[in-house]
Amino acid sequence: MGHWFLTTLANLIHVATPVMHRYGLWGLVVILFVENLGVIFAPGEAVVVTAGFLAAKGAFGIGEVLPLAVIACVSGGYIAYGLGVRYGHKGLLRYGKYVGVKPTMVDRVHELFRRYGAVIVVVGRYIVPLRQLQGYIAGSAEMGFRPFALWSAIGGALWVGTWGGGAWWLAQSIPG
Repeated sequence: MGHWFLTTLANLIHVATPVMHRYGLWGLVVILFVENLGVIFAPGEAVVVTAGFLAAKGAFGIGEVLPLAVIACVSGGYIAYGLGVRYGHKGLLRYGKYVGVKPTMVDRVHELFRRYGAVIVVVGRYIVPLRQLQGYIAGSAEMGFRPFALWSAIGGALWVGTWGGGAWWLAQSIPG
């Protein structure tokens, strides 16, 4: 398990380092915002891990990296939520049949969010593609904005703290 984690961490840093060196914290903000707006293949973990690692090496301040990352991922999710409220439920009922989504599936998701919405939003931050799509899903499932906003912010802070803070903490022990 430890070897897999360190290998994954090294690969994430390798992929995102050129982006972070070229665009700095703007790269972090834009990628996290876009990812949480629903772009599944945006490298969110990679930039958060890299930003945490580079902060430990003095390229950025960790006090800048973590709050900016939380704001970017949460605000992208809030916009996705709004789009889900506006277009999601009606769109799924009208066009879902073309992509294999049946009305009973929509009803099931509504019930899941009614009962477990907070848990889904917080834990969903750690699950690809749920992290990228949770705003749309919560909005279309008619989860209230206040609970979504609260649990999305908590989940975003935990996720950023885990990946970015964890990379920063681990990088502190690497000499040089």
